Amino acid sequence: MNSVAEIKSLLHHYIAETDDVNILSKISNYAKGLIDHEYKIIAYSSNGEPLTQEKYKNDIDRIITLSSDDDVISQDEMEKYL
Repeated sequence: MNSVAEIKSLLHHYIAETDDVNILSKISNYAKGLIDHEYKIIAYSSNGEPLTQEKYKNDIDRIITLSSDDDVISQDEMEKYL
């Protein structure tokens, strides 16, 4: 299973082949939870940009990497990298 199309096709097949409401409900809730968690806005940047958990974590990791040599950087310098 390498491509998005193959994965979608397989999922569609599984969903189309079952008439069990409990299974379909679980699949639906699981998918919704994954999507909501990944794209949920958890914060806003100082200029009002919405941040998802992934973007927020990536920004923090990038700043930690920049300052990992124990140098102090100003907020202005930090914001250049965001």
